[in-house]
Amino acid sequence: MLNMTGLSLALSGLILFWAFSKDHWKVLIRPEVLNSVLGGIVALGLAWNIRAHLPGMAEEALVGLSFQFFGASLLVAMYGLRPAIVMLAGVTTIVALVSSWTLDHALRQFLVLGVMPAMCACGIMRLIGGCLPKHLFIFIFGHGYVAGVLSVILPAAALMIWHQTFWPASMGLSMDIVDWFVALLILSFTEGSLSGMLLAVFVIYKPHWVPRFSDQEYLKSQTTKMP
Repeated sequence: MLNMTGLSLALSGLILFWAFSKDHWKVLIRPEVLNSVLGGIVALGLAWNIRAHLPGMAEEALVGLSFQFFGASLLVAMYGLRPAIVMLAGVTTIVALVSSWTLDHALRQFLVLGVMPAMCACGIMRLIGGCLPKHLFIFIFGHGYVAGVLSVILPAAALMIWHQTFWPASMGLSMDIVDWFVALLILSFTEGSLSGMLLAVFVIYKPHWVPRFSDQEYLKSQTTKMP
């Protein structure tokens, strides 16, 4: 356990060093964005504390399918990957202190609930941005809903395969893989729906809270086509 904790600590440290290695994180301290950042950390901290585990499953986030709002994909859609990781580190620290998590538990939450979904969401968003035109609907649906869904499915599937390959006895699964997959779909579509809905609200009513969204980039091409 000590070796795994040390490895997780080193990996988390490297990820945070990378996140702070450029000035991207400074978007979080802009005056027009700061309120959303502080509110997002508090809201996500509450969401991480409110969750339900499926009966008969080990309490392993994503692998045992913990029902909660992860929020990593939404943060990436709003601020970008590096700032999102900085925020997720803050959420993890606050929740760990309030909930008296062990270091191992806090590191696992940061990597599994934060970093993995955030990186998956970033990859999906880059793919969407490179293959599809700049459009308001595509930004909200693709970066909010689609990226939110896949940010849960891809890490969960990868972790399930990893655990079943190397530690099948430690999973604690009493249900079959079909039930697990159905639960994963429900969880992922819930994540995508919440992410897409919140992103749409912020883009429409509080666009300054979404630094990654640009009126010139996503709306200019649409307004020039209007008669």
